[in-house]
Amino acid sequence: MGAMRPIRLTHQAALAQDLRRLSLAFLFAALFVGAPVLAKEAPTKAPEVKVNGSFTEADGHRVLTVWGTARERGFAHGYLMAERILKGLEHDLGTALKPMLPLYKSLVKNVVVPRFKFSAEETAELEGLMEGIKAKLPAEKLVLEPLDREVDLNDLKALNTFGDWYGLGCSSVAAWGDLTKDGQPLVGRNFDFPAFELIIGQQVVMVRAPSEGARGQVAVTYPGCIGTLTGMNTDGVFVAIHDVRVKPSMAKALRGNVPRLIAVRRLLEKTEGAAACGQAQDFVKQWPTLYGNNLMVVAPTTSKDKPCAAVLEYDCRDDIDGGCSMRFIDPLADYELPIACLACTNHHRARPEPKAKDVRPRWRYELLAGREVGENVKPFDVAGMFAWMTQAAYPRDGSAQQRATTIRGKSRHHGTLHQAVAETSTKTLHVKLGCIGKHISKIEAHAYDVAALVKQAGPRAAAGSR
Repeated sequence: MGAMRPIRLTHQAALAQDLRRLSLAFLFAALFVGAPVLAKEAPTKAPEVKVNGSFTEADGHRVLTVWGTARERGFAHGYLMAERILKGLEHDLGTALKPMLPLYKSLVKNVVVPRFKFSAEETAELEGLMEGIKAKLPAEKLVLEPLDREVDLNDLKALNTFGDWYGLGCSSVAAWGDLTKDGQPLVGRNFDFPAFELIIGQQVVMVRAPSEGARGQVAVTYPGCIGTLTGMNTDGVFVAIHDVRVKPSMAKALRGNVPRLIAVRRLLEKTEGAAACGQAQDFVKQWPTLYGNNLMVVAPTTSKDKPCAAVLEYDCRDDIDGGCSMRFIDPLADYELPIACLACTNHHRARPEPKAKDVRPRWRYELLAGREVGENVKPFDVAGMFAWMTQAAYPRDGSAQQRATTIRGKSRHHGTLHQAVAETSTKTLHVKLGCIGKHISKIEAHAYDVAALVKQAGPRAAAGSR
């Protein structure tokens, strides 16, 4: 055999062999040395959202806590309540309020709402609220189908003036002295209104931390609203709103009126101790209002020189007591109210003198202020006050609460959407939040220690939020 010739690799074959050797080297390195670190672009982190608030929900009670600057509070409110605000607006504008949509688009949002006046702080809070909603939800979720556009700041202002252009019901009773177990003020309150989703399905107990010049408070309100329906401040002052039919003139409608739910919030921020009733009258005279209001104001303790409870008859008739009269007892002879009791529903009892056809008050007032109150043998406690208020609760027959509907332009299925009893001396607010399918009397009350909750409002509160 002839001698073998050495094999000569072609250029391509040599390259393939080099690549195989390189691959083996990489494999060896991966197994025994460690995989090579390849340059990689670091993932972009979503910016941290600072939320000065917390939200908890348990046993049918929803508690929203906010603190910080006005804008920070608003942002927290909007961020934590975004889905609820949009869900409530979508439902109510598309169902119960659907007949009002043309009016809303043409008049309420563009003509009525701009006539109301918010302070710089309140405006900042509303702007923060809008920012919080936008930070939480993607753009497509911000569109309100009934309006065929995104929710905007003016819609939030409309939400905060809703109580002015859509009347409130309500009734309340304050008692003290021999009528209460400890002689200290005890007040009960029914909030009566059509059962809109935003208000009955989403209403919250809001804890507001104190800020410069403003006391902290625990209040019942609804998502998107920075005002107060029913509340108590850290001094133990209680305030609740009731509607009264007083028609404003066009001139009064065109001035910068303070939304009535904002007025209630301001009173809780500003009034203190035994002087609360007189202070409240002085304050509301500075805040022009559009319609008629009865504000039940109850101080933390009884006092010999100052009333512990008063109804502020507050409306646009500035020529009567500067726009606000204070009532301490009912002036009608038909009712023999004990001196330690004050009732309130949806009518002014002291001014002007009622006409003959208006002398007999509505059924709720008759029940709450009837002679049997003076014959009550057992002093009222919290449970007794809830029972007293339930006499005047809606639905009148005690049936289950139904969702609001509108027939021929009129809303139906009003109800007592929340009920509260306040022990002002201990700064305790007992609340029942209503729901569809149950009468308010069938709901368990939750007790809120106002001073303790406000003191806890801060970063630590966020730890338990959901």
